[in-house]
Amino acid sequence: MKIRYAAIDLDGTLIDACDRPYAGVVAGLSALRAQGVVPVLVTGRSALSFRNLRHLGDLFAEVDDAVLLSDGNVRLAMSTDVLTVLRTCPHEVLHRLLDDPDIDLVAEWSGEFHATTTRAATQFAMVYRVPRRHITVPIYSAAAGAPVTAVTVFRSATPVPELVAGSDCEVASIGPFGAEVVRPTGTGKAAALARHMRWRFGEPDLGRTLAIGDGAGDAAMLSACAVSAAPEDADLAAIAAATWHLRGDLASFLHDFRPERW
Repeated sequence: MKIRYAAIDLDGTLIDACDRPYAGVVAGLSALRAQGVVPVLVTGRSALSFRNLRHLGDLFAEVDDAVLLSDGNVRLAMSTDVLTVLRTCPHEVLHRLLDDPDIDLVAEWSGEFHATTTRAATQFAMVYRVPRRHITVPIYSAAAGAPVTAVTVFRSATPVPELVAGSDCEVASIGPFGAEVVRPTGTGKAAALARHMRWRFGEPDLGRTLAIGDGAGDAAMLSACAVSAAPEDADLAAIAAATWHLRGDLASFLHDFRPERW
């Protein structure tokens, strides 16, 4: 079955730690489009963090207008700058977590980040490549009534699954700093992408989608798609989940990919 779409992670895959595109990837995306494949961005970045990348206009011109943010919980239409929050955690989940007196966490709501401690804010900035200045410390409980997209917990006296038990949320490990992410049940990049492809393109499944990503959080998406690729320096979980572990640069892979072969 011919590949028609490419779901691609952003940070560490298309752009580096300085928010610059890797050499040749913009031209590679253009070559992919010339083959009839539509690139779709699927990123862990929040709306606030993504909007700080306006200098990447050349890159964004090569991808579909509808971008999945916050690991798929938020959709952004780039042409109109309209955000749609797709799934959120119940408000009481954040309150439960904040009742733990020995917790370090960063919560995302309304496209903004709020941390309990400076340490949590610093660790979150390192993991997600979010400028530290965009994370508010300390968290303020009044805002906990806003729709919560995700909560990243770096330290807790009580196991996080116990704190969210019985809620419509799930807990996933992200590796760095032993952090765990609390997010709405049935989300994450793989599940969100499948829903997005039905909504956006009428695709019944991911059978015509190529996935590309470098992080542990991309592993499920890499496994779920028809074929997938992990860049050379990808996380071990991504490498294990991918069809191909690239030994060269991503730009060459994009240029050489032939959708009719799959």
